[in-house]
Amino acid sequence: RTDPTFAEVYLLQCKLLPVATRLAEDRAPSVRLAVAAQCDRLCNALGEHWSSVIIDLLQALLGDADERVRSEAALCMPRLVESVLMGSPSDAAPSGSVGVLEALLPLAIKLLKDPSTSVRVSLATSCGELLTLLVGLESLDQITSIASGDASGEGSFKRHKRHVDETLIPLVQRLLHDPDPEVTSAGLRAVTNASRGNVREISTRRTLKGDQVIDDDTTSISSFQSHASIERRDPVFIPVLSEEQVLRLLPTLSDLANSSKWRVRQSAVEIVPALLGCTHQLQTRSEIAQLCVRLMDDEVDAVRKTAAECLCLGGGSLGGHGEDGRGEWISKIVLPHLNTCRDSSNSKQRMLCLKMIEAILLNGVCPIEKKTNIKEGEPKPVSPIRSLMDVAASLANDRIANVRLNVGRVLGNIIGTLEEEDLHLVVKTLETQVYQEMNRANGGDRDVLFFARRAIRRAMLRIEDQALPSVGSHSRGVAI
Repeated sequence: RTDPTFAEVYLLQCKLLPVATRLAEDRAPSVRLAVAAQCDRLCNALGEHWSSVIIDLLQALLGDADERVRSEAALCMPRLVESVLMGSPSDAAPSGSVGVLEALLPLAIKLLKDPSTSVRVSLATSCGELLTLLVGLESLDQITSIASGDASGEGSFKRHKRHVDETLIPLVQRLLHDPDPEVTSAGLRAVTNASRGNVREISTRRTLKGDQVIDDDTTSISSFQSHASIERRDPVFIPVLSEEQVLRLLPTLSDLANSSKWRVRQSAVEIVPALLGCTHQLQTRSEIAQLCVRLMDDEVDAVRKTAAECLCLGGGSLGGHGEDGRGEWISKIVLPHLNTCRDSSNSKQRMLCLKMIEAILLNGVCPIEKKTNIKEGEPKPVSPIRSLMDVAASLANDRIANVRLNVGRVLGNIIGTLEEEDLHLVVKTLETQVYQEMNRANGGDRDVLFFARRAIRRAMLRIEDQALPSVGSHSRGVAI
């Protein structure tokens, strides 16, 4: 404080603060909106000494007459909370935590009844970011305490957890019951982003310049639409919600799965892979899986396919629990439902079965087969991938042409994920399908033959690229 530069900066801050206050009260909504969007940056620029003034500004903007200003102020809440908490010295962090959170969260609760849909949507987004931030701070407190050998961080840990349990979780639950489907979907996205462990490294003015900021994330449902790479990567997973908090959300999600609006039902099931990463008990995972299973029989194709994909991709969210977690999910949860779909009298369910096989293999969620010593005379255990191949092969002679052609289409798409033994099985299965198809009335279905032959060519090219043995022994003299 004796440094002349400090005095100059302090005087400049004293001059700028009244300007920001006047702008927050400007008659033009666009000016007030700009202030609402920049409250966190103002806090960073002016320093912790003036943070209480900026908090007061944001409180006023959360009650602004213009809905666009209220919406922007709601979105700024998590950024300002982070700025205040991480900008305070470590010994002042607890009081800062109490001040900013207890000042803003009651106003956030009031926004639940805001007449504007856009404000409630922004509130849902903000709640998800606050969940992520506070749990990230819990982790930071724990790491700091362990590194320093000091248990004093426990109080801060409990304080953050109290805000999550007593305010944010109930707030999100009420948003999920909002009558507007847009708000409900925003609430679901918020829970998804928080649950999947989208915990960015907390930025702070006290970090070293050499620190690297990393934004970790796990595979989302949208990744299934783009298969640019089939390389398997175990996600860096930081679960946000506890198992108890997940169980509290399940009844709400079950209600949304029965919504009359199909987009809400679809959003309700998209959260499944993210929630699974926060669980450790098979029983809890089974309860979560029922959301998918129920909607796999939905009347809307998009809901049905999303439910099937999320059931399969759930195994990828268990990366933080090791290979055994994925194996347990595939063998005890997914495969039984896969077989149920295969044996269904409804052709749409049988096609859904093939869609699930494609999702599992293209997204690398099938567990890697462990090499074990097999005693002489004992049968070799069937690998999960071979089980999937056998299910697909059983539908190659289905009575419905659309199912049969999807066998060739799916097997052709997953060629790049298969090893030598499975490639030979694909060729054998599809050559048999071509032979049987050509012996049907009128020479069979042209589309079935097209997809089967294309998949055979792809498999043979991959075998040749790997310098594997010829597959001529499988040929029945069928024209490829």
